Amino acid sequence: MAIETAQFAVDRPGRFMGVGIEVADDASVSVTQSVGSHLFDHRGQTTLASIGVFTDVAAGAPAGIARFAETGERPQSVLSHVTATLAHPFPISGTLVGHGSSLFFDESTAVSGTDVRDEQGALVAHLVGRSIVVGRTPMDLGTEEPETAPERDDPEPWSDAAILAELPGLDIVTGISTGTLPRGPLAGLLGLEVTAAERGVVQARLSPREWMANVIGSVQGGVLVSMAEAVTGLAAQTLTGIDQDYRVLEIGLDYLRSPAVPGPVIELRSASVRAGRRLASFETTLCAADGTVYVRAHANVQLLPRA
Repeated sequence: MAIETAQFAVDRPGRFMGVGIEVADDASVSVTQSVGSHLFDHRGQTTLASIGVFTDVAAGAPAGIARFAETGERPQSVLSHVTATLAHPFPISGTLVGHGSSLFFDESTAVSGTDVRDEQGALVAHLVGRSIVVGRTPMDLGTEEPETAPERDDPEPWSDAAILAELPGLDIVTGISTGTLPRGPLAGLLGLEVTAAERGVVQARLSPREWMANVIGSVQGGVLVSMAEAVTGLAAQTLTGIDQDYRVLEIGLDYLRSPAVPGPVIELRSASVRAGRRLASFETTLCAADGTVYVRAHANVQLLPRA
């Protein structure tokens, strides 16, 4: 079956973040996104959180497109699990490209795999996504004009590296919670507010924003990746000394419930479950105020000398 890229337009979060998609004749998929200072964390770095929306498309679309190519069916599916394993550090500018393909699909579930590379061809991440069928597609994305992407506000500032170099990690995160240090552009886009920080533990909250909604009216899975990775990184920072930095090496998310947009405040908590000299493991949850768990994530973080 012939496949046109227009049949698989990205959703609102994808347009907001500038994600593009191209489909090849063999049903493999290329997903693109530019990165830059508007997506930096508080350190002025690009992380997985910067391309969370990208990961939703790259980890979910390939198997769905392969199903359509073989069967002509386009049921609505959502990610139930995604794993991201990082390799080379993310670039601070340029375009990332994810080359993805279907690993498996049947009538109710599917698995996709995608390699994400920078402009020099270096592997920066490998994504695996499992999706499940939840119903019929709510709209024909191939015939209706997509809505205009919401405009982004001017990016919030990030901290000068020289300032952060003089502070232990817990002081940095505490400074973000009190507003004496900037939270960074990406946290500003998410509306992420740190509410408590101690060694190995960070709590935060945010309210779902209009740009985060997917076609079924809930927070897109990739936005949840950004939330989980961002708060995990802050928790990792609390373990670092003045001469240390951190880097998330892999993170896996189980999607249990879908937060609505608009919807109640999302409470985030990340806590270390093991902390060595070079590697720390974290459990991160995204919950409603009543304790309903939306996402459970597990991450391994490298603790390394500051460059």
